[in-house]
Amino acid sequence: MFTVFRQALLCLLLLWLPASWAAESGWLRSADNDHASVRLRADKAGSGEIRLLLDVKLAEGWKTYWRSPGEGGVAPAIAWQGDMPKVKWFWPAPQRFEVAGMTTQGYHNDVSLPMAIDGAPPATISGVLTLSTCSNVCLLTDYPFSITPSHQDEQFAYDYAQAMGRVPVARGLTDSLNVAWRAGELVVNATRADGWQQPALYLDPPEGAVFSKPVITIDGDSLQARVPVSDGWGEAAPDLRGKSVTLVLADNGIAQESTASVGNAPPEAAGNDAFPLWQVVLMALAGGLILNLMPCVLPVLGMKLGSILLVQEKDRGLVRRQFLASVAGIIASFMVLALLMTVLRLTNQALGWGIQFQNPWFIGAMALVMLLFSASLFGLFEFRLSSAATTKLATHGGNGMAGHFWQGALATLLATPCSAPFLGTAVAVALAASYPVLWGLFMALGLGMSLPWLLIAARPGLAMRLPRPGAWMNRVRRLLAAMMLGSALWLASLLPAHFGISLSKPVQESIAWQPLTEQAVSDALAQHKRVFIDVTADWCITCKANKFNVLMKDDVQAALSEPDVVALRGDWSLPSDEIASFLKRRGQVAVPFNQIYGPGLPQGKVLPTLLTRDAVLNASGEAKGNQP
Repeated sequence: MFTVFRQALLCLLLLWLPASWAAESGWLRSADNDHASVRLRADKAGSGEIRLLLDVKLAEGWKTYWRSPGEGGVAPAIAWQGDMPKVKWFWPAPQRFEVAGMTTQGYHNDVSLPMAIDGAPPATISGVLTLSTCSNVCLLTDYPFSITPSHQDEQFAYDYAQAMGRVPVARGLTDSLNVAWRAGELVVNATRADGWQQPALYLDPPEGAVFSKPVITIDGDSLQARVPVSDGWGEAAPDLRGKSVTLVLADNGIAQESTASVGNAPPEAAGNDAFPLWQVVLMALAGGLILNLMPCVLPVLGMKLGSILLVQEKDRGLVRRQFLASVAGIIASFMVLALLMTVLRLTNQALGWGIQFQNPWFIGAMALVMLLFSASLFGLFEFRLSSAATTKLATHGGNGMAGHFWQGALATLLATPCSAPFLGTAVAVALAASYPVLWGLFMALGLGMSLPWLLIAARPGLAMRLPRPGAWMNRVRRLLAAMMLGSALWLASLLPAHFGISLSKPVQESIAWQPLTEQAVSDALAQHKRVFIDVTADWCITCKANKFNVLMKDDVQAALSEPDVVALRGDWSLPSDEIASFLKRRGQVAVPFNQIYGPGLPQGKVLPTLLTRDAVLNASGEAKGNQP
């Protein structure tokens, strides 16, 4: 009897002694949060190091966060009490969660976070753990705790080793790794001799930057991840060149943590591999030539032809000089555009054909110029250049060449909101190529647009076949004035959007357009749906033609409204880093841009610049594949 009593007393003493029961906090819960339980444990390793384990158990459907939560959430944190030395946290590789279009990084179910104390802590370690847990709602809960580290414990040592085994290693996954910056996105390139199975990337963003979900592509043993970057407030992405980024790359149960300095990524070589340079030059010549047939340029061409009628006695030499002056204006304008693209590229700004029409000052200036031309053609007044130049604009005759030069320049500026066949590919290659090639291709674009003008300069007799001056000229003059006025009004209609004013749109569409994002494309494809993409802009004349001539047709509207079709529209009327990045990933720099994805077209199919009803309907059927 005495032996039993002594053993019971000994057990009670062991339970009471701090060296035993205070080595862990026990499972802590909060009355305000019954979805999470936490426990802190501590021991002293044989080396004398104090080790901690934070165990978290979460109810089904709930999650907590990694050290960098992503676009939402709060990382676990402890407010230590007393004279506490530095505590190093170790973080197992997280998972990615998508909530309301935002991407977050964290854990679900159970997770153990190991820690190590660098120095001698107080005999009793106390603090308050703040843990964020989320499902449909988020809860921020405080857990006060107090523990006294025990001597080395076998079970604790095992659990601690298990937790450390889930922490990413410093090397062993990748053979090479580099991180670079391209306007609006971070580009991570890695190679692995064993290839890639299901890679995942998690990043710690530098201060002032927010990373969205990476878009990962695999080519053999090479991996490239493109990570959209913003400042978290909807403004332009901060320049990350020269900054350090810590990232975790995981694949097939192995995770590696690396810290890299961000370099400068070369512009994306969209189209360079697909076409040899001589073909791209021919595309540039053809694209420039076709611009003369676009509605944007017609008012200036009409004005140019009208100026020939005013040449006294139809002097062939004068006609030749006038058209050569206009050619000089076209070439000079394309060189100015090449300079603009060079400056934008050097400063890592968005690149694209016609992006100057995203600037309200440029639009306003162009509208004013067109209005003045229209008023002059209506006979309200005549305007001249500065007295120093003493040269009439070509629309009013005279032997001066300045007016004809500016006609060519104006024709080029009015052509930029139009995207002609071959033009988009040529410009995309130019903006991704070396600077000499960029300037050379823009020269080719200018020469292509100048070809009809050069033809008249070489054969002035073609222009001499116009009828003799007469009363009909006044009617042509009024027609040209009306075309110029229409252009001015169209340009003016682009301005309200820059001031947050929405004009009514009487045209009704039956297509349920949704905002364009990479995530929306991925989500639709995951649901085995077809995706129709339309990137447009109010200033894009070709976009308007596609809309009214094709997309507004009843059979096209019906096809794009089917239950398994997700229609995504991106509006590039105003500057948008997201849309610019979306286009860049597909080797595009101009609008309109249309693409169709689906079970039958998992890699997507780019439609022609000038849409046709058959092209849209056939591609839509092709995207459906074998689905009923």
